[in-house]
Amino acid sequence: MLHLKGRVSWFGGPEDTGVAPDEDLAFIFDMETAPHLFLPYQPEGTSGLARALNPEVPFFAVRFDYDVYPKDMLASMDYVALIYAPATGRVFRAWPADWGPGEQTGRVCDVSRGLLDYLAIPTDEIIELTFPHEARRAMV
Repeated sequence: MLHLKGRVSWFGGPEDTGVAPDEDLAFIFDMETAPHLFLPYQPEGTSGLARALNPEVPFFAVRFDYDVYPKDMLASMDYVALIYAPATGRVFRAWPADWGPGEQTGRVCDVSRGLLDYLAIPTDEIIELTFPHEARRAMV
């Protein structure tokens, strides 16, 4: 089981200028694989999946070890993480969506903008992440 504690930021969606307009995701290769993670349209001026992510959906990215968590396992959407914000006491479940953030950021996790808002924390706040927390079917 993966347990991380450290700083967090947000990523994904039309307003994420930290990703290129044509940037794709590390283990989700088309919207049909996980339609619940994406907007119902490709944002204008973009072609990559990172900008098509729906920022209101709870998703996350960490630096997965693919020998432990293979890409097909992550893309299956059968597993979620539990993300806890000690500063607010809020907890939420989220789906894996990408690999990251880069080590140079000093962060251990990126989450959707909506999830950061729900946790009621700013960028660079501390979170704790446990993955896998439970199977997706438990969320339905």
